Amino acid sequence: MCVLAYYFEAAGFSTVLVGFVREHIEALEPPRALWLDFPMGRPFGKPNDPAYQAKVIRAALKLFNASSGPVVVDFPDIIPVKDGRMGYAIPPEYVFTTEEIGDIDVLVEEVQSEIQALLPAYESARTFRGRTTVGASELAINELAPYIAEFVKGNKPKSPRKGVTAIPLLKLVVEDLNAYYTEARTHRDNIDDFELLGTWFWEESKAGKLIMWLEAVSLESDDKVLRQIVDMSLITPRFWSNGPLPGTSASGW
Repeated sequence: MCVLAYYFEAAGFSTVLVGFVREHIEALEPPRALWLDFPMGRPFGKPNDPAYQAKVIRAALKLFNASSGPVVVDFPDIIPVKDGRMGYAIPPEYVFTTEEIGDIDVLVEEVQSEIQALLPAYESARTFRGRTTVGASELAINELAPYIAEFVKGNKPKSPRKGVTAIPLLKLVVEDLNAYYTEARTHRDNIDDFELLGTWFWEESKAGKLIMWLEAVSLESDDKVLRQIVDMSLITPRFWSNGPLPGTSASGW
């Protein structure tokens, strides 16, 4: 984004960058930048808090008053993160092996039960917010877990979406399942603690367990693309853990 700012400025558009990684901002020197000491993925701070988000936006817009640049301004507030991470990360010791995988069909049934139990909260959240991030895969909610389960069983199902192959769709399916749980829980219990949400989804829910089983199978897969998306922490959030996942090339670290 720092580089893009120069292209926009050259075309006559004034820009303000809102960023998390101060080292990148200082190295690339965009014309105007607001640095935020927030968790990754929260560029405007607290979710479901329009007043706070407006505070961040106003701070960014004030940088247009700077007489010269490049200028980097620190936003005064800090949203703390755990152990210096920029987001939740599954503990390095919390990992399944293929030998630990149990009855996949039973687990899928348990996930479907969780999904059904969360449905009122999810629908209420979608109505309250007027939007949802669920739907990138274009699969129905009750199709998500069975699609993941096929990979856990060692199969590579045919993608039901035209123009999107099976493994890229798998990534979207995982994201949809995570988003469904997160949107439901944040609305139902009025929480925004990413550590709490991450622990609940990845370490306690049946859906998280299903995806962890997927991770275990993917690490031993002959499919290079499937292994790569695990290596890059695109299936499970291990990028900010304290070391590479056993069996990976650590390309995402």
